[in-house]
Amino acid sequence: MHSERNDLFMATIGSDFELGDFAKKGKKAYRIWHIYDGGGSIDAAPVIYEGSLFISCQDGYLYAINPETGKMVWKFRANAPFVDPFPAFQKGRLYIGNYDHNFYCIDSKAGEEIWRFRTGDKIFGSSALVVGDKVIFTSKDFYVYCLDCEKGEIIWTFRTGGWSASTPTLADNKVFVGSSDGNLYCLDPETGKEIWRFKTSGNIFSQNRFSVEDGTIYFGSDDFNAYGVDIHDGKEKFRFRTGGFINAVPIAHKNVLYIHSHDKTLYAVDIKTERIIWRFETGHDEGGSDAIIFGERLFFGSSDENFYCLDIKTGREIWRFKTEGKIWSNPLIANNRIYFGSYDCHLYCLTLEGKLIWRFQSSTLNQTKYEYEEETLIEFKPPEIEETKEEKKDRYSVETEKLGEDTYKVQSEYMFKSEYKQESQYK
Repeated sequence: MHSERNDLFMATIGSDFELGDFAKKGKKAYRIWHIYDGGGSIDAAPVIYEGSLFISCQDGYLYAINPETGKMVWKFRANAPFVDPFPAFQKGRLYIGNYDHNFYCIDSKAGEEIWRFRTGDKIFGSSALVVGDKVIFTSKDFYVYCLDCEKGEIIWTFRTGGWSASTPTLADNKVFVGSSDGNLYCLDPETGKEIWRFKTSGNIFSQNRFSVEDGTIYFGSDDFNAYGVDIHDGKEKFRFRTGGFINAVPIAHKNVLYIHSHDKTLYAVDIKTERIIWRFETGHDEGGSDAIIFGERLFFGSSDENFYCLDIKTGREIWRFKTEGKIWSNPLIANNRIYFGSYDCHLYCLTLEGKLIWRFQSSTLNQTKYEYEEETLIEFKPPEIEETKEEKKDRYSVETEKLGEDTYKVQSEYMFKSEYKQESQYK
């Protein structure tokens, strides 16, 4: 396993500033990167269940850890990396998919396999959703699967128009999944039948569940837009354009949407007016984790290797914690502690004030390596926009002009270039 090289088709649609000649020809392209086995990087979200903390890792292990001490309880080995998924639970069992094409059911106390179900391709990005006695997940083979939790037998399948790295979300007795075909699908959880679909012009990737507030589901797309769609009829209610891919799930909270984009920016946007309240700039353009809100603070990780704590009202930085790797792992707050993984092969436990309590190392300190390559050309028809040019401009969108200095902008006080050359204090 450690010597093999695997191809991972991750979040896709390219942008003008990344794809050069492709964009000049008026086309989009899948942005593909290759990931190598053997790395111990962690980009999945930690989950606590019945007193244990669970984290999946790209070294092929799923770990159960004592959340107080950071000591390992058990580990389960799959045949390939766990790329992004966090486990779902039901009645002492956990459910999780792997890059080896298999979907696993594991005893959560003993770490022993109960059954496995093989799909037609890799499972990555997507975590599972348990609905009653059913477990639902997606695969790169273009299918959404619904299995019986007890035996792992198929109840229904639904074929999308592209591969999916989208964690299913349940709301209003409907299941929502995104796909590389640019669609957000709304399905009946009992039958798998499509209720409606909403079309964007880019891949919809969601490592976490979508945020739902007041009957609206919020999600991002590789077409640079964050959307809000009515969960009942699939009609658009909100749209905000950033300057990059939106792979982190936008988080709705008290009529504000927090959007983490690949344009190095986290935005706080008024949902009713679609105007920027504040924005915070990080130091790298590969995005980062979803934001999480606790009290009057907002927490998130960035590909600039920092974990940030911001004032939720102003967007001003309260503290940051430096790791040695990019942070795509969505954070967890439990028992007044913060848990998150880093590409530096560690799971971190911090206080709410950003002090290290413990960190857990995966089986190797070799960070997973990946490389970009431009391949399959594909044309997407942009969704129709029912608004005038004047209305677009009034959104404070970055579609036609670069973000400049204004009253909404909150920049970090630190010089990123010099800071990133420093070695970690925890090394």
